[in-house]
Amino acid sequence: MDTDGGGGGIMQHSMVDNVLPSAIYRPIVIFCIGLWGWGLNLYLLNKQHIDPAQLLLIHGVEKNSPLHQPIFGLATIATGLIICNVWWYNWISPWHWTPILCYVFAFLLVLWPGKNLYRKERERFIRVLRRILSPNLFSKVYFGDVILADILTSFSNVFGDLFSTCCSATTNENPCYRDVLVPLLISLPYMIRLRQCLSEYIDSGGECKRHLWNALKYASAFPVIIISASQKKADRYIAATGSVPSTWWVSDTGLFRLWMLFVFLNSMYSFWWDISMDWSLINVSASSRTTMMTSHAHQHHIRHYTTPIVRFRRHFHFNEAGLYYAAMIIDFLLRTTWSLKIGSHLYARRLAGSIFMMQLLEVVRRWVWVIFRMESEWVKRTMASLPTDNSTMLAMDPINNTGNTSGATSKLMPIREEEDDDNEDNTT
Repeated sequence: MDTDGGGGGIMQHSMVDNVLPSAIYRPIVIFCIGLWGWGLNLYLLNKQHIDPAQLLLIHGVEKNSPLHQPIFGLATIATGLIICNVWWYNWISPWHWTPILCYVFAFLLVLWPGKNLYRKERERFIRVLRRILSPNLFSKVYFGDVILADILTSFSNVFGDLFSTCCSATTNENPCYRDVLVPLLISLPYMIRLRQCLSEYIDSGGECKRHLWNALKYASAFPVIIISASQKKADRYIAATGSVPSTWWVSDTGLFRLWMLFVFLNSMYSFWWDISMDWSLINVSASSRTTMMTSHAHQHHIRHYTTPIVRFRRHFHFNEAGLYYAAMIIDFLLRTTWSLKIGSHLYARRLAGSIFMMQLLEVVRRWVWVIFRMESEWVKRTMASLPTDNSTMLAMDPINNTGNTSGATSKLMPIREEEDDDNEDNTT
């Protein structure tokens, strides 16, 4: 996770800038790549005989229609929109407002009221977005809502980047309250997931502590965002006066060390959660053992102790076990790209395209995460559990099994809005 509170407003010339004539295009290109990636996720899952429609409890425009087809259609439209806008900016009118029109047209595409242009998918996205943005702690949390909210966390920096670049393009002095609004925008996806975790904990009647640990994971991103934003402000003070204000309780070096500490904690916690909870690949069991010790006085003492045992999941859906090891390695490497970000924070002006590459790598990591998160959920629902070699293993608490021991009959029943769509389609 890259939670740089600065939002990435640096306008350096780079290889990326040679392709994209304005930095304002960078966020919408990342969004478009993410859309292609979501379609690719759905396609690969379908090829591996995992039904994402059943997992997400939705259905396509037509019965038995793969979900990836309309997603690829929307991604194609978005790509064409970007290409046309870039061409217009390069060859017709290099007006500074032209790139912003690209976002306006994309926004209008999502809200288009007509029945064409994949209306069902667009309306479904708006419904899910409306649910995850609800601050109601007592609302139901659906599996599809969790998937979208987790995907949004990978785009958190892109939201900050979008605000910064649009602010730079539309104002001369470029204040825009960036020091406050950019960190808030970056924090929003983590706030959404934090609220969802608390809602799930409340829905479980306070019995499932796993949701609280998950909430702590998302809360650990906030210190990273706040300290990173403070670093940006400290850099401006140092550039102007040579040092941070004397009223600050910490020096710029202290800020950097704090940032390193919290990024390390967040990255390692998130990586462990990915492989042990989201993907259910590794489980930790508590093995109780008893030994008898004899003292010099020939007295026998019985000693009880508990040994943690780490085990790998036995049941896989994919045939190649190497895919799971590769996924863990990729997730670890891309989770820990914070080490590259340390260098880019110090030498951002020297590392051409570093902002774009960091954002793109996080999107790639999310593609991998979605594949194995859906695989894990599919195994849970088809097998009702994830058995291991040790029956006394600490049990997982599948997200869809709150208050129910059967994975097939969970609270994630078909969303009524989807049923209403079917009725509307049959009557028109």
